[in-house]
This record gives sequence, C-alpha cells and structure tokens, in this order.
Amino acid sequence: MNQIIQFHKYEKHFETPPNAKTDEIVIKGALLKYNFGYGCLQPWPTLGDENLKYHLNSIANDTPTEMAQAALKCCEVDGRARREQINLFDSLDLPKYHQTLNCLDVLNIQIPNFDEFTHIKIKCNNDINNIFEIIKKIYKNVIIRLDFNSCLTVEEFLEFISLLKSEHKSKIDFIEDPIPYDSFLWDDIQTKSGLNLAFDRGPLHADSGYKIRIWKPTITLSEPKSYPLCITHNMDHELGMRYATYRAATSKYSSSIHGTGYFNLSQNGNGLGMDEYLEYLKWDTLR
Repeated sequence: MNQIIQFHKYEKHFETPPNAKTDEIVIKGALLKYNFGYGCLQPWPTLGDENLKYHLNSIANDTPTEMAQAALKCCEVDGRARREQINLFDSLDLPKYHQTLNCLDVLNIQIPNFDEFTHIKIKCNNDINNIFEIIKKIYKNVIIRLDFNSCLTVEEFLEFISLLKSEHKSKIDFIEDPIPYDSFLWDDIQTKSGLNLAFDRGPLHADSGYKIRIWKPTITLSEPKSYPLCITHNMDHELGMRYATYRAATSKYSSSIHGTGYFNLSQNGNGLGMDEYLEYLKWDTLR
C-alpha cells in the first residue's frame, strides 16, 4: 500500500454466546484508518476465518485477504465522502431491518414490540425442539428468519423440518446456513420442503441451491449480482453496521428487510459519521 494504514483494536462484548459455534462472549476486531476514511475488520475464527493478526499482517505485506480488501473498500467509500464533507446518509431512505434474538434466552425474555418489527431473526443452535417452541410462540405475530451457522447435521435438519406444520412454514422467510453448503443437497431439501434457504458462509462462487444470498460488506469485497440479497452487518463494530446500512440503502439487488440493525443517527456526520469518536481513538501504524 502506498499510503499509511493505521489500526485501532477493539473488543466486542456479548451477553450470551453470539452463535452456535462460538462459546466466547468477547470477540476481537480492529478499525482501520486509510486514505482519510475508516473501515471495520472483525473476523470470526470459530466460523472458519483466519484470526485478526493474520488479516492485519496480510495488509502490511501488501497481500490483503478478501476480508481485508472489504475493510479497505469501506475506508475508500468513507474517505471519499469525508474529503468532500458529505454525510453518506443524507437523502437516503434507510432500509428496515429485522430484530435479532438469541435462542438461548428468547423464551425467557420479553419479546420485542411486534409493532416495531415485521421480521424476527433467531440465532439458532442444534436444540431443534427449543427452536420449534420459539417458532410456535412467535409465528402468529411476525415473519421468522432462522440462522443455524451450519451447526446441524443433515439428519437433524430433516427432523427439524418434520416438526414444522404448514402454518409455521408459511411464516418462515428463510433458513440461513442450516447445514454445510452442498448445492445439490440444498436444492433437493428446498424443493421437497417448500422452505427458502439462505446462503451466507461458503464458496464465493456458489450460485445454486438457495433462494436468498446473505451479503456482509465487511467480509466480501464485491456485491453479489445474481440473487436477491439480504445485507447484514457482521455482528461487529458500529462502524461496520453503518457501512452495511449504507450498502443496503444503495444496493440494486437487495430485499426490503435487512440485518443492518439500529445505530444512533445523532452521530452521523462526514462519511459514515462517528467523527468525534474516531478522532479521539489511539491509532497504531501497520508495519
């Protein structure tokens, strides 16, 4: 890289394990500062990513990984707007988003006001009976999205499908990464069950076996073109969430409800915003 790239390490804290394959409640990430802009880099080693150090080293060695390239792309988009003193969210209709709940505590907490959300996404584990109980509790009021992070076996997934009645299936928008990706198997299950599968983590070239493509702009550099997209953040820093929201608002291929979440609009400013916060962080130089 010709220009200096700086980074600020952070930790993201969760109240419960954030997905079926991650026991830790503290995840490490880094903000990048490059070309007058800022980006977010937060890998998930438990989901198959290389660790943070690996991605930072790839930038320092001028061989950035796909995820590092995506973070640097965010820096470029943000930096261009900051140089021109443009608020990227001005004149944009921000997309609606689903509320995300964790299956570990959803049965024991107050369900959010359904007037605020039409879609609820459940971060699932392989306790399929518990997931089914959650569906029975909320399906009459909202549209449901399920994300298993590929934690099920084929047998478990087929057993889960057998629990669902037609009224449950009609309220399930999609099931994301129920089992490890196999285009032929996914297509067969999708056809026989009548359920829509959504593809998140797997080969970048995968183009069949699913109805919805999940795109996380801080993980994958280029926006997929072939499928309706559900654009989501990476459960990362607010800056990453802001970038996902911007990309969702400007995408030509997206669905109407995303996984971008809420951020404080009062912190909007130049570029992706958060001007004062970013100004006072301590930055180290990548070498």
